[in-house]
Amino acid sequence: MPDPDPLHVDWCARAVLLRKVEEALLTGEMITEARFGEDMARYANAKLEDVKRALEEAIRNCQIARGEKPRRTRYAISGRMRPY
Repeated sequence: MPDPDPLHVDWCARAVLLRKVEEALLTGEMITEARFGEDMARYANAKLEDVKRALEEAIRNCQIARGEKPRRTRYAISGRMRPY
């Protein structure tokens, strides 16, 4: 059954598929494309860091869609400025 809202993205399903693409890149298998419903993305020439970045975004959006609070990705570094 097609999704009634074509702009709706199932972030959790996308995260699962991106995890498979990441594993395939790490094991050396050649993946040329991945389909997310009607959307398609080609990952043949993708760098591992690009796939990881997309995976992290999908996981974060999946957590938001579930009503969970995603963990912070950046933390402030505390420090003190000392005079010369």
